[in-house]
Amino acid sequence: MAMIMRQVMPAAIPLSLVEAVTEEMGVESSPPAGMIVHTHYEQDGRVHIVDIWESAEAHEQFVESRLMPAMGKVAEAHGVDLAAAGQPETVITDVQRVVRGA
Repeated sequence: MAMIMRQVMPAAIPLSLVEAVTEEMGVESSPPAGMIVHTHYEQDGRVHIVDIWESAEAHEQFVESRLMPAMGKVAEAHGVDLAAAGQPETVITDVQRVVRGA
């Protein structure tokens, strides 16, 4: 079942870090299996991420195999301590239907 994953990143995680992680993963040229759409933006001084995935399993595989290694590498290069930054606020919602535009 498809799912929407919404996150609000901790204040210690700036948009520039999220952009760098996105570049490090190369998701535009090599999208992860099961990802339908990804977007991130800054609102009220915090980074928000909204993804739609074909399944929770596809999202979990992406997090383990690509996201966490890239986040660790980029955070270290930018001097960001991810453990001290805290966890993102995450909401997962199962969806009944996804309609894809042309």
